Amino acid sequence: NLIVGKEMTARSNFGCALHYYEQGILFIGRGGWLDDGVTIHHQLCLDLYEGAADASLAVRNDSLVKYYTEVIFQNVPFEDSLPAWITLMTSLESSGQHKRILDTGLTLIQRLNIDVPKPQPSPVELMKTMSTTIQLMSNFDVDRIATSHSADRCKRNSFKIFIRTLVAAFSLSSPYLPHLTCEMVRYSLQNNFYGVESSVAFAGFAFFNIVMKNDYAEAKYWANIALEILNQWPPSSVTVRVNWMVYGLIIVWFVPLQETKRRLLETYQLGMKIGSFSTSMYPLCFCSRIALLEGENLSVLHQSNSRDLKTMTKYNLHCAKLSVLDMVMIDELRGIDSNTFSMFNGSFGNDEKDIIIDAQLKGDNYLLGYAYQRRFFSSFWAGDY
Repeated sequence: NLIVGKEMTARSNFGCALHYYEQGILFIGRGGWLDDGVTIHHQLCLDLYEGAADASLAVRNDSLVKYYTEVIFQNVPFEDSLPAWITLMTSLESSGQHKRILDTGLTLIQRLNIDVPKPQPSPVELMKTMSTTIQLMSNFDVDRIATSHSADRCKRNSFKIFIRTLVAAFSLSSPYLPHLTCEMVRYSLQNNFYGVESSVAFAGFAFFNIVMKNDYAEAKYWANIALEILNQWPPSSVTVRVNWMVYGLIIVWFVPLQETKRRLLETYQLGMKIGSFSTSMYPLCFCSRIALLEGENLSVLHQSNSRDLKTMTKYNLHCAKLSVLDMVMIDELRGIDSNTFSMFNGSFGNDEKDIIIDAQLKGDNYLLGYAYQRRFFSSFWAGDY
């Protein structure tokens, strides 16, 4: 059952894979955990439960993800539980529970003996951390990427925990965001490790060069470093995330919008192909906003957004809310009320105000900013400014 489950996963047939993992779990029972933690039955249990959790994530069954990961947490040492924590955090991300992800991630990072200031870092501490990181990066040699040391499984999983925590900090506009980014960069530099996971840190550092230093040339340089690291590794969910960050947040300042949209669409298609469904919704969401900004026909854009919104609702509610806000803006520009909210039976509330209230309650500053940006665009195009 485990072998067939893995084969079905490789073919992106996640529903079928989940069936075989569950059959294996039923066959071996909970008694497989009750050995010394080294025998084949214990490892078999871990493989089956990890496979079932990942397949449940792919078919968007968050309750099953929670169940299978909780069993793993109760039966394996902390380091062996990291993949399950990653799966659980990814499940929480797709439903927009960023505060919970951030709290979970910070706790896990501390357990990994990585410095995390409590309470959250002050502006003085952030500037000190960034200055130290910049000093380390001043001696960076691009050729070091090709001679990167391979990291053990625990370190690679630690980077993945960092990544999920960074995404949550980004959505919450948390002061931990630049601190965690710098910690990731420093770890890569000090250990000569430039695995695919470290590319997220370099992409994040590039982004901060724009928003904090207004240094676009430096941002482009480090964004290209992130892409160079990606090119050394086969495609993964990290590839999708970094491409979205680089092309949607950084390279967009240097190339035509049409080129940015093409790159993001390719990133979305790659994510769907390799089963990174939740993450691939972000580049898809950005594509619709860019299409609007480059002057796409509003009726055509409304049709494509309606189609894409159904996909986002299935895989990532956070992105779906962003897309709903774009639909509201398109309706206002067209002068037509398409009853976007009623199409989804109240999944997003009854109107834009409900999304804003929900974002305020969850501390989702990214969604909140997106909503007010949407209002500004509509007012600007209506001639109110």
